[in-house]
Amino acid sequence: MKKLVIIGGQGNGTVVASTVEDINRQRRAWDMLGFVNDGDLQSINGYPVIGGVNKSTIAPLLSDPDVYFYWSLISVRLNHKFIYRLRELEIPESRFATLIHPAATVSRYAKIGNGVSIQPFVNVGPNAELGNHIHVFAQAFIGHNARLDDFSYVANNACVGGYVHLKEGGYLGTNATTIERISIGKWAVVGMGSVVTRSVGDFVTVIGNPARVKSTMNEVTSG
Repeated sequence: MKKLVIIGGQGNGTVVASTVEDINRQRRAWDMLGFVNDGDLQSINGYPVIGGVNKSTIAPLLSDPDVYFYWSLISVRLNHKFIYRLRELEIPESRFATLIHPAATVSRYAKIGNGVSIQPFVNVGPNAELGNHIHVFAQAFIGHNARLDDFSYVANNACVGGYVHLKEGGYLGTNATTIERISIGKWAVVGMGSVVTRSVGDFVTVIGNPARVKSTMNEVTSG
């Protein structure tokens, strides 16, 4: 049986663990080893904290080919800075688990990458393409032919229209909606409840109905 370690034990990590439990209720697929998490916690929701987010914790786990990982440290607060920590761990992409909740509907024509979590009552349409390390939370809708690049984040009840391109790290907040055939820029943030009617640039935050630019962020090029 495959074994799973969730990196980042609070917030998103607990949601992912709950999805693993629901998957296992239908068919025993994962042996949940626990969390890797910085801080003083010894356990989270009954699962042990194996160690901190560092190579000394990860390296022994990588020696077991049956151990897979899920990176849950994605958020607006962390934005693109977390990528440097992820790369430092030197975990091959093939060792990241994709976890699809049994109550989600994913078209057989959709393409899903590594390290993706799809939560309850999500609908992923035909010919949608999801890259690696993507979070799609409960009741979100991913339209047909949409493209979500690595590290995208779609919060609960958000709607990604058909043919929309959510670029690397794009963040769609709770209840946000896009029209079809637009793009959301790299590490851009769409605020909760916003309605996006035109393409959004890189490193921009937009809010409102229709969504308008609230702020911009300078690109960080080094860790």
